[in-house]
Amino acid sequence: MEVMKNKLKAIFMSILLLASIIVPGLASVKSVSADETIPDKVNVTVHKRVFDSETPAPTQNTGNIMSDFGGDALPNVGFTVYDITDEYIKEVSGSTAEDATAALVEKYTNATPANVAADQKLTDKNGDVTFSGLDTKAGNEFKTYIILETKSPSAIVEKAAPIVLTMPVYAYDANGQVTTNVLSDIHVYPKNAENNDNYEGKISKELVDDTVHHHTNWTGLGAINDTVLSPRVGRLLQYEVTYHVPSSTIFAENSGIEIVDDPGVGIVLPEQVAVENGKVVDTIVDTLNADPATLRDNVQVKIGDKVINATVKYEEDRQEGGNSKFTLNITGADNADLAGETLVITYYAYLAKTESSLDNPVDNSITATADTTSGEQVSTDETATQNSISLLASRAAVVMADQAHKPLAVGGYNFKKVDAQSNAALAGAQFVVYDVKQKAYVQFNQDNAGNRTEQKWTSDINKATVYTSDEKGMIELEYLPYADYELVEVKAPEGYVKGGNVEFTVERDSYKTTKANPVEVKNAKKGLLPSTGGYGIYIFLLAGLALMAGAYAWFRRVNKNDNV
Repeated sequence: MEVMKNKLKAIFMSILLLASIIVPGLASVKSVSADETIPDKVNVTVHKRVFDSETPAPTQNTGNIMSDFGGDALPNVGFTVYDITDEYIKEVSGSTAEDATAALVEKYTNATPANVAADQKLTDKNGDVTFSGLDTKAGNEFKTYIILETKSPSAIVEKAAPIVLTMPVYAYDANGQVTTNVLSDIHVYPKNAENNDNYEGKISKELVDDTVHHHTNWTGLGAINDTVLSPRVGRLLQYEVTYHVPSSTIFAENSGIEIVDDPGVGIVLPEQVAVENGKVVDTIVDTLNADPATLRDNVQVKIGDKVINATVKYEEDRQEGGNSKFTLNITGADNADLAGETLVITYYAYLAKTESSLDNPVDNSITATADTTSGEQVSTDETATQNSISLLASRAAVVMADQAHKPLAVGGYNFKKVDAQSNAALAGAQFVVYDVKQKAYVQFNQDNAGNRTEQKWTSDINKATVYTSDEKGMIELEYLPYADYELVEVKAPEGYVKGGNVEFTVERDSYKTTKANPVEVKNAKKGLLPSTGGYGIYIFLLAGLALMAGAYAWFRRVNKNDNV
């Protein structure tokens, strides 16, 4: 009789503990016989399923294979088995089995037990993982295990609830009734719902710090807020890429993930950057001239604070004379735990001083490809992928692409120096440019060939870049951020007086417009007075004295007549 009571108790607890996760509120158990054989060890197979957007209503777990359970297989999810026998015995001694189970589920939803019964394993391409040879008893006590999802895909709304199993576990029949069949192979089906806003395979890209750049409105480019950023040419800009690695990614010798960043013409990617005082040097010339000991690889890959090893290959853009594309690969079975994780990739790029960046916004695009279990890959953009493919397993096989949506461009302005009277072109006038917002002068660094390769600002007018009018009087200002400026004349042509500051705005197409119709800057000639010490001045002095003498003589004569 005592044996029968223990058996019934074990049956009730196993049903309740298994069903509490799948079908909360199970209320009755039928009477069963006690002539079944309890195995010494059991195998537990977890079948991981994922559902689009919302987890469906609870479904009874039978303990056997359920081919019609629904959802899609979710590979590369980690599960770990823990032994909580002592805790369960302690909990159940002062409460019901249902309350004890609920307490342990609540406790370990966001915590980890101390006693590991089976180390973490990842689900395979079918979403399955099996833990073999788990003990049924320890001495006279039946074992209680809890199975936790210890590695979850980044696109999952919420990881699966803990699964509590108290041995022995009994099977259900087709009508959902418990049987006397003790299971030696136990099958459980935890569920997850996918986050539509953070779906697997999603890739996004951001220009991290845009606060130091000028902006201009430019519609029709697909830019955020229709805004084009206008940085100094040659200034290093930090980009951050977030990639949700599909859980179905297969990492092997020649498979894994590939990320290609192709900025397009005008944006250049250096292979290395210089770090000083914990910060990346922000201009390319200073980087090229930096101490080699301060250099590090430009592209960095991390999960949290953990650095991930990746192979990065740069391709030279011969037209622009710099590296403007990189391909990043992560392969190998030792990277299998990256499946389902979120990678953060950071790197620096700069807008080059080339015609392609002059009034021609260029964005920075990126593409990610994952070798997945589906064996099919479809090239599409992010929006089309999210709207047209509903299942996570299909999404995982898609080649994803995105842009920073913050195009970069610079502009310019053209002036013509002319004589104020004749309108003749004047050569040799010298000017500097003052940035009104920055309250500083424009300074371009030069390379060994004398080319102006990057722009800075300086408060010292003597260090500012000097623009000189040519034989046609033209003053060409190129590769300036869109902003308000003043043209400051520092040296007038020979024989002319310096003019005042000229206010102007570099904006969309201002370079092209003023190239065809340059804004005139006029200079007046100096006066005709001879220089000090010449003979001409004496002529004027003598004439003045003669006039004064004549006036005095006339005055004397008038006074004499009045006195008569």
